[in-house]
Amino acid sequence: MTSWLAYDSRLSRTLLAVFWWFATSVQLLATAIPFAFAGQLGLTHLGLWAGAAAALPAGPGLYAALKCMRDFAAHGYPGAPFRTFWTAWARGWNRLWRIWTGAAVLGLLLAYNAVLYGSGDAAFAAVCAAAALILAALIATASASLAGAEGPALAVLTAALRAAARRPQAPAAWLAVAALAYAAALIPVIGPNLALFTPAAAAWAILIVNAATGFDRQAA
Repeated sequence: MTSWLAYDSRLSRTLLAVFWWFATSVQLLATAIPFAFAGQLGLTHLGLWAGAAAALPAGPGLYAALKCMRDFAAHGYPGAPFRTFWTAWARGWNRLWRIWTGAAVLGLLLAYNAVLYGSGDAAFAAVCAAAALILAALIATASASLAGAEGPALAVLTAALRAAARRPQAPAAWLAVAALAYAAALIPVIGPNLALFTPAAAAWAILIVNAATGFDRQAA
């Protein structure tokens, strides 16, 4: 019985893994809280500009979540999940802030297009497609940086987009993973509970896709 209670027992490792996934998910969701509050302002000029500014923490949040799950894949439970996440968040912001800021500006332009022209099916589809491409570019950039792409932010973005073009199955899989994670959060009754783990699961799936498709090797 005592072997089951030991720090390195299978039960302990499982509980620590669950806690790591939970902590990673909750912290990633925390970076999106400002955007959720900005959404309460509605489709006004203030609401759109506030939404674009409030979305800025989510970019390095994505980077931090991927970093946390890379650490978990390499070492199991590495300890200090909160310090690990926010240290990675700060590193992701310092290195790639131009990318996150540029994405926020593009998001603002898309939001204005959606408000002004999104009533038609074709316009709405175009806005959704552009938003998906921006999301894929952000995932590619964060993944490339963590895979070892060097240089300034623009060089990392270039390496990421080149790798994504050479491995198009990777961005397609990322978007499918993101859609599944979002759909899981909308499931009645259990959706909010799943949302406490699906962000980390999505980051884990993205890492698997990167390794399986060779995206990491192309981007490094």
